[in-house]
Amino acid sequence: MLIQEMISDAVVDTASNFREAAHAVSSTHYQLVILDLNIPGTDHLLTIEKLRALQSGVPVLVFSGQKEELYGLHCIRAGAAGFVSKESKATELQEAIRVVLNGQKYLSAVVRAQLIGSMLQQGVSDPAELLSPKELVVMEMLLEGKWTKDIAGQLNLKSTTVSTFKARIFKKLGVNNLLDLARRVEMYHLSNGDAILNAEK
Repeated sequence: MLIQEMISDAVVDTASNFREAAHAVSSTHYQLVILDLNIPGTDHLLTIEKLRALQSGVPVLVFSGQKEELYGLHCIRAGAAGFVSKESKATELQEAIRVVLNGQKYLSAVVRAQLIGSMLQQGVSDPAELLSPKELVVMEMLLEGKWTKDIAGQLNLKSTTVSTFKARIFKKLGVNNLLDLARRVEMYHLSNGDAILNAEK
């Protein structure tokens, strides 16, 4: 394992779902938590806040297959100590671990650029800046072609609540249907463009 290659006496625990992770974090003192946003049992960005609430001060480094352009900055703002894409080289993950264990935040080139851009912009037009963390999650799932009832079940929400989120997303981004939403998001390279879309969902 990469961490044990870096730190020979490191003790590494793993969890296959959020319940296991929450139990471990609440019962054991850790110097670092490495989190995949897709861990089953919870929803994306809120996982960071939940884990940090269970163990005050524990740094959470996100290592995820989610799009860095969409989630990186939001993870930092949600309290993560850093974000590393699974598409990155192992050396970047090693550097991120070193930085975070030294008590600092790891900001990749993508996240730094977004931070600078958000400070320079007079108004915000980037979808990732306009939406709340929960709205981002719902938007991503809509663009993946998931139905409202499926999103509700996965996020443990009512279908009417998901519909409300969908309406807010459309209003904030100035679109009327999922096809327009996909085009708007694609302008910022935040979507892979091959999602299955159905404007009637």
